[in-house]
Amino acid sequence: MHGLMLYQRFGRARSLRSDRAERTLGRYVATGLRLEFGRYVATELELELGRDVAIERNTRSVAS
Repeated sequence: MHGLMLYQRFGRARSLRSDRAERTLGRYVATGLRLEFGRYVATELELELGRDVAIERNTRSVAS
């Protein structure tokens, strides 16, 4: 256990710069995922709204 603790401390001290890089990369990846997810949600909403509007228009034109 003691050896593991020393390794963790050494690893942290050694990876201060890489921690910053991981945070920056993490932000980039998270932003990219949000953009992709946002595009997917927008597309799905457009498809759903488009279907609802088309059905509503057909119902109104038949009822008129």
